[in-house]
Amino acid sequence: MRSSEFVFEKWSQKYKSSINCSHPRGFSQKAHCAGKKKQNESIEMEMVCETCGMCEAHANPTVNENLRNWFKDKWVRFGPDGKIRGDCARGSESEGKPKCLPQAKAHALGKKGRASAAARKRRKDPNANRSGAAINVSTKGTKK
Repeated sequence: MRSSEFVFEKWSQKYKSSINCSHPRGFSQKAHCAGKKKQNESIEMEMVCETCGMCEAHANPTVNENLRNWFKDKWVRFGPDGKIRGDCARGSESEGKPKCLPQAKAHALGKKGRASAAARKRRKDPNANRSGAAINVSTKGTKK
């Protein structure tokens, strides 16, 4: 057979359904069963909710995250007084841990909202010189 001549053979649906994946015979049947198993796993993963891990009701189909846009946002820091203090980075040693948000979101939050979020951050992470991973705090508090 020349290299330009390829033989394309398809398995019939009857043959595929006759394959016993508990005891596949040969390499082709093993590969078929592995692909079938992987496809079933991916379908199950799509049906599992990230929020509760059980249902489809909590899934959010409108999430549209774009990492490129996230990096292009101008991030600003603000303190417990609600004033925007500049770019998101610690200003001075006496300032403490900054609460940072994209500038547009920080302006939309308003002065009281920014003050509340920064105060919540300071309560959760009071030690300004603590090393280690950042402690993230929700921007909007929980409703009581």
